Amino acid sequence: MKDKCEREIKHIRLSVTEKCEYNCIYCDKEGFIPKNNELSVNEIIKLTRLLAEVLEVSRIKLTGGEPLCREEIVEIVQGIKDLGLYDDISMTTNGYLLLEKAEALHNAGLDRINVSLPSLNRESYKKITGSDGLNRVIQGIKKATQVGLIPIKINYVVLKGINDTELENMIEFSAKNNVVLQLIELHARSDAVGKQKEFYERYHVDLEEKIYELEDRAFDVKVRGTMQNRKVIFLPNGAIIEAIHPGHDFCMGCTKLRVGCDGNVFGCLYRADSGKNVKDDLQGECSVAQFRNAIKHVVHSREPYY
Repeated sequence: MKDKCEREIKHIRLSVTEKCEYNCIYCDKEGFIPKNNELSVNEIIKLTRLLAEVLEVSRIKLTGGEPLCREEIVEIVQGIKDLGLYDDISMTTNGYLLLEKAEALHNAGLDRINVSLPSLNRESYKKITGSDGLNRVIQGIKKATQVGLIPIKINYVVLKGINDTELENMIEFSAKNNVVLQLIELHARSDAVGKQKEFYERYHVDLEEKIYELEDRAFDVKVRGTMQNRKVIFLPNGAIIEAIHPGHDFCMGCTKLRVGCDGNVFGCLYRADSGKNVKDDLQGECSVAQFRNAIKHVVHSREPYY
């Protein structure tokens, strides 16, 4: 299914809970604050089946809050896997509970993970996340590698005055541990959690020049045209860096449809208000045709908002 800008929806980003044991200073709440109770396991499985059928997608990413805080997360992964409709099931996580849950998640059908790792410095990590969990997260990343949750990508959001001097350390860490480094520029906060201009101006770092410098060092650079036109930079030391730089091109390459943990389906991080909550539809006998019309309306509401 394509939106009015001819962008085809190719994958789903589904929040399974708003709960999180962290309090990251840049958290965007996935662009959405729930208004109803979170979906049950059965509702999640039914919704993911319907979305796969009407959108013809085969990729899904589970998010939160922190998805590993959801008690039934392994059951959710297993249920989605058992549908036989998704070739790629991934998850974004802060990694705090990964050491204990990585193997069970992989056995249930999870293919790969993204782990938030904003700093390799203990104090900077605590300042950003509100947690003294750095060593635990690094252990979790290594455990995930061992059990086969690969490729692992680590999300490094650059913040002026806190972690902006750590790029070379992050590059070395990613090469040494065979993980992909996602170099992420802080984006303007979504309307759903309130615009915080002061926060953005205080911590934002324009990464464009740094990305150019990394390209000069690279032996190869590719563009993921199917993934928000991201540049993928390959360095001689074995590091792979994906540059996530918000802007018009980023939006024009977006192929995501988002689902809040309470069933709100929406098309853009910046515009959760243009979505439709389908929780009630999941209670009864909602036909595929009815569901398709509802989802089509959401898809057609998408615009390049940046």
